[in-house]
Amino acid sequence: MLAKNKYVPRVNQIDAIYLNKDIARMIRDNLLENLQAISPALFIRIQPELDLLIQSAIWFGSVGKRCSTFGQQLLVLAYDAEKLTISRLALHFALTVLPGYVKSWEERRLSRRVEWFSRAITWTENSALVLNVLNYFRFLKTGRKPTLIDFLLGLDYISLRNNQRRDIGYKYLTRELLWGGFMEILGLLLPIINFRKIQRLLKAGFFGEEYHHTKRRESLKRDLIAAKMTANTTCTYCGERPTQPHHMGCGHIYCYYCLSANLLTDADFSCVKCGASCPDHGAQVV
Repeated sequence: MLAKNKYVPRVNQIDAIYLNKDIARMIRDNLLENLQAISPALFIRIQPELDLLIQSAIWFGSVGKRCSTFGQQLLVLAYDAEKLTISRLALHFALTVLPGYVKSWEERRLSRRVEWFSRAITWTENSALVLNVLNYFRFLKTGRKPTLIDFLLGLDYISLRNNQRRDIGYKYLTRELLWGGFMEILGLLLPIINFRKIQRLLKAGFFGEEYHHTKRRESLKRDLIAAKMTANTTCTYCGERPTQPHHMGCGHIYCYYCLSANLLTDADFSCVKCGASCPDHGAQVV
């Protein structure tokens, strides 16, 4: 049987609370999304009841069955079973699950809003918020009962393992640092790599240098074609609406910045569509 230890570090208690919230939210959201996909109209009508049913199932599967939330179970924690009596379990369920249903019921079920009931819910929410803040400061000082419900019911966290050292693994951190550094290097290198030039050199290496020179001679012999702009014209290089449109005499239109940047970085730059080279007198304005 696992030993019981009443000392639990504050950070473990806070981690358990956030883990439990995340796990419950994931379970709830996945189930509600699947139910909504089956029948959207029915889902809208019975959403408060579905939410209550799911929250109740989560509570009974964790606190009701094992005296610990899912977040506590991941950190090998639990509520002190000696203090978790039947009456306290019932109050824990009522304070944990029912307030959300009451608020949802008031928003969705009442045909006309009852002013005093709405004000009572708002006042209760604001009071609970203030009390939660005050309880949090008390928890930071004492290290016990991190939530307002735990304080009201007198419930303490206990650890189910003797070794209270907080386990810290550096494998994930190291992997993230290496991956982050790799992504920074890629972010610096990718903008300065001229992939079109690399593609041209690979083609020249694969088909032979003579093939490249033949294509260039053919493009120089061709007559210049006047480029025409239309409402749907896009830059041949970037695919966007051309900014200061220019062309190389082959009829294909480029942004001025796309064309000039490629010509400055690669003197043998050719049209990406037809392979035409830039004439000696340079690119032309459309």
